[in-house]
Amino acid sequence: MCGNKSLLLAALMSVLLLYLCSKSEAASNFDCCLRYTDRVLHPRFIMGFTQQLANEACDINAIIFYTKKKLAVCADPKKMWVKQAVHILSQRVKKM
Repeated sequence: MCGNKSLLLAALMSVLLLYLCSKSEAASNFDCCLRYTDRVLHPRFIMGFTQQLANEACDINAIIFYTKKKLAVCADPKKMWVKQAVHILSQRVKKM
């Protein structure tokens, strides 16, 4: 009877380990921006942003804006509207 409990515990631990490994692998995979949006986003619709650097894992430099509608939008960091939006968002964070 004790052997069955040990076998069941080992099986449960294996399933848990596989689940945790698959979660950590999914968290490390991410999408890269491959092109920029043609739209100009107003800062009031942007919740936050991150910077993608070409010298890390992706091919182009980009600012990734996260909108209130839970969308990720890739923008050209050289564009004036992108620089202004990043400045406004950075000021919001400083006020908090």
